[in-house]
Amino acid sequence: MYIAIILFSFFVSLFASVRVMDKGINKWLAMLFALCMNALILITATWILYINNEEARLFGFGHTNLYLLIFAIPFITWLNFLFLEVIRKVKISS
Repeated sequence: MYIAIILFSFFVSLFASVRVMDKGINKWLAMLFALCMNALILITATWILYINNEEARLFGFGHTNLYLLIFAIPFITWLNFLFLEVIRKVKISS
């Protein structure tokens, strides 16, 4: 389930940041938008899953794998940055 949430966050933020970059706005703003989208989606998902998980509320945050969603934010954002750079290079060369 956590992998599905991470992949959903990746594809949504990649799609949104490519749309921002296509509008003629610079690459750095698209990267900031990707970071904000990833953080918003993954932190919200972590919060919702934490509220609904009795084990996490009883034994603490570290006894579940919910921390993987928070730790995925920099990795997903880094992958978005790489894809944005490749997309920008392809658009410049064509």
